[in-house]
Amino acid sequence: MNDFVAVVEDEVPRREYRVPAAEKALDILEFMAARGEDVTQTEISAALGRSIHELYRIIQLLERRGFLIRTRADRYRLSLKLFELAHMHPPVNRLIDAALPVMRDLVGRIDQSCHLAVLRDVQVLIVLQVDSPLPMRYSVALGSSFPILETSSGAVLLASLPPAEQAPLLERILARGEAEGHPADIAERLRGIGELGYEMRASLAVEGCTNLSLPVRNHTGAIIAALTVPYLPQKQARFPKTVVLEAARAAAHEISRALGAPEPDGHDARRNNASETRAAATPAVSTRTRGRKQ
Repeated sequence: MNDFVAVVEDEVPRREYRVPAAEKALDILEFMAARGEDVTQTEISAALGRSIHELYRIIQLLERRGFLIRTRADRYRLSLKLFELAHMHPPVNRLIDAALPVMRDLVGRIDQSCHLAVLRDVQVLIVLQVDSPLPMRYSVALGSSFPILETSSGAVLLASLPPAEQAPLLERILARGEAEGHPADIAERLRGIGELGYEMRASLAVEGCTNLSLPVRNHTGAIIAALTVPYLPQKQARFPKTVVLEAARAAAHEISRALGAPEPDGHDARRNNASETRAAATPAVSTRTRGRKQ
């Protein structure tokens, strides 16, 4: 199992032991992470269904350890400490170190933004975002997460999983109602990604935007992340989708090489050549918005 791909296990047996203080601290952090504005202790206790007396010492501890920031108005906000801790984690840190210079170079050559995503349970997490140099651009918030099949990044990562891991994860996604379309259509989509080695698909979030998503591999050859360019046509953008796709493919390969990934074997090389031919011959992808999802 690689460092980032979601772990799919049998249902965990019911817990025998509880750690109330730790659970309260985690509840507070998760609540604060979902809020976009500062909150009072009263608002925290009301949202969590606990008394201020229960949470007072936990909030004080989180503030003292730097996870929460208290304003002069006695309101609280989440600090960046969780973000900093996540980026100290060696696999994530190494991925970002390898990808950042490549992605910065890429956006300057294609006039488009790009982002890097990994699997986190039944969602994809954006771990790196680099903006286009153009005044008008499409950007995804760093640290945001989305249902897997509502993004091209997630579809590319899901398609990379071994069948024994892909099938139960797909069942969970379908059970949560987070996938549009018939299961047979979803399976066909994943097969297509496996054959082409990428996905080019109209965004479900932004009309006129086309997602170009490619896999990033680690030293074992396993796919651990997806590099995605949300292609936004505009007058100042100089390059068509096919040119941007090939630049993004080269960037994903360069990031993979920096992570120690082996060179593609003969089969992969033939698949890449075939996908290049298909991309060059593919007519413009429909950009009709299908909903608010990405």
